[in-house]
Amino acid sequence: MTDSANNNIKNPDRYQTAQEAFWAGQFGTDYIERNRGEETLARNLAFFSHALKRASKINSCCELGANIGLNLRSIRQLLPHAALSAVEINADAVSILHDWMQSTGGADSSYVDPRLLA
Repeated sequence: MTDSANNNIKNPDRYQTAQEAFWAGQFGTDYIERNRGEETLARNLAFFSHALKRASKINSCCELGANIGLNLRSIRQLLPHAALSAVEINADAVSILHDWMQSTGGADSSYVDPRLLA
């Protein structure tokens, strides 16, 4: 991530709603620790395995508000060839998400901070 992109993520003046500021701030960072780990991943895997059972061929998935990408990690296990992408507003979560996506998907995986699209 470029320094200018990182500065935009941490610039609270760019938030248009209280909810954006809430998730981009300490609550969103604390959410990372509250919702990570093998148990959460196992629950997500069970959920998506059931939810996607009747779905036809899925080629791509974009998660909005992905945090560190635990849903996408489960989907990656179930759909290893699907192109994954994510949108996340919390800079700490984006850093972890970006590292994971780069290590598992390369060119077919991406993340976007939504304020950079404005």
